[in-house]
Amino acid sequence: MTLRTGKDISLPDGAERDASAERYFPALSGVMCAELLENRSVSVSGLGVFTIRHSPAERRSGKEGLRYHPPENRVVFEKGSVAAPVFMKLISARMHLDRPECARLAAALPVFFKSRMKERGEIVFSGFGTLHSEKGSWRFEADVQLEELINSEYHNLGAIPLSLPHHSEPLKRKLLLPVMVAAGIVLTAIALLFVFLRHNPEKLPVAAERPSVSLSVSDTAGSAESGEVKIDNGTSAQEGVLLEEGEYAVVLATFQQKQTALQELSRVSVPGTLVFIWPVTGGGRQYYRLAAGRFRSSETAAAWMDSIGLGRERKVYIQQAKRRVVSHGEEGL
Repeated sequence: MTLRTGKDISLPDGAERDASAERYFPALSGVMCAELLENRSVSVSGLGVFTIRHSPAERRSGKEGLRYHPPENRVVFEKGSVAAPVFMKLISARMHLDRPECARLAAALPVFFKSRMKERGEIVFSGFGTLHSEKGSWRFEADVQLEELINSEYHNLGAIPLSLPHHSEPLKRKLLLPVMVAAGIVLTAIALLFVFLRHNPEKLPVAAERPSVSLSVSDTAGSAESGEVKIDNGTSAQEGVLLEEGEYAVVLATFQQKQTALQELSRVSVPGTLVFIWPVTGGGRQYYRLAAGRFRSSETAAAWMDSIGLGRERKVYIQQAKRRVVSHGEEGL
């Protein structure tokens, strides 16, 4: 069948050439695909030559390591002039155009291609590929379907790893430095925290605190619960009321020597809790209790003992005040 372009006398010569080229353009894309697949090369007037270039299998070294890449075919474009008779022979055979129409199309296409590239920066050949204009040069990108056709014999052949990535060992060395820096930061933070808490013991959680007093001192005398208990005046360092009648305190230890009791008092520090010496007499003997807290019930005192870890200390016990206890004596004596 012969395709002819009717002459529109209302169109100038340039517009007529563009209309003629635009009309045949889809058919030209099919012609280019068929010729390329059959003869591995196609020459187009106004553009240049498109050629299938074969790349054999090879080993390539990159970021992913050494890999085996299978053979592949790709379309390479070389811009240049194509002799009019060569192109006319192509379109005459594949588009079945007569000689006059082939001549008109061969003359119109170069002008059309130049105008399209200037206006849009690209020429799209459906099913064949796209020509791009970049800084005065032309670059061709083959259509995905065309690439699959020319590589159908290598279908499903992917790259095969031959070695580990080259960056695997350097990566370990690169990661080592951040790990060492992080470890140094953690150790520094722990050291600073230790120094801070050492100089600020009140910042420690109450549950973690335990009295530093020894509960098994050689002169420990026991609870002295039998007999009448009295307070020695002037032996407590604290001012004011220590216990009201009926209130409770936790006795940490009981000593026979006042000096020993004072030494143990200097070692005890329980944040938020008053620790004091409670001098008493019982059975005609003098004792010095190292006591802590001021509680309204024995249950409250027991809960406090558990909170600081003294709940299971057998030598620590809860004592109720039989009368008011003040820093310099016991009222009512």
